[in-house]
Amino acid sequence: MDDLLYENVNDPGVREHIRRSAGFCNKHAWQMHKIGDGFGLGIIYEDLLRIVLEKAPVRDDSSASIKKELFDVRGIQSKCSCIVCDQEKTIEKQYCSLFIKSLNDPEFLAQYRNAVSGLCFPHIFSILKESGADETQRTIVQIEMDKAHTLLDELRVFVKKHDYRFEKEGFGSEGNSWIRAIEKLAGKEGIPS
Repeated sequence: MDDLLYENVNDPGVREHIRRSAGFCNKHAWQMHKIGDGFGLGIIYEDLLRIVLEKAPVRDDSSASIKKELFDVRGIQSKCSCIVCDQEKTIEKQYCSLFIKSLNDPEFLAQYRNAVSGLCFPHIFSILKESGADETQRTIVQIEMDKAHTLLDELRVFVKKHDYRFEKEGFGSEGNSWIRAIEKLAGKEGIPS
């Protein structure tokens, strides 16, 4: 997003993609807002608002007419998706392919097996979708199910220690198991899946 706002805001191909998609999806528009480059976003949204007003001249004051005109203009969004979403999908696909290839490296495979959390389910599904080999899929599923069972055991201990009879035991690695369970099932916060 930084690169888009600082380096490519006036790139004709990038701008055309942004125009065809009528801007960015809600998530990425507000993430870019947080980056704080009002100038880059101002350039983009000045262009988009100009196009909206050119394509949707309001012919009368009726709310039905205004709604129809604006709906027709937003309909251009179906022609193209958010450029940042597209880039995320491309990069995710590259990472999935690299992950699959890396499983052939014994050192990588050992580190993956020994990693505490492993992958979130949404990214497991993405990798399995990219992997054509049954053996690779079995390896990933076996490793991830082992990790999920370990996490489940930690969650059980975490919940048990909230019982007044065990509350003095204190927490160990299970103390953040509830957070890791959210990450396992939904992915880390802000990471698209």
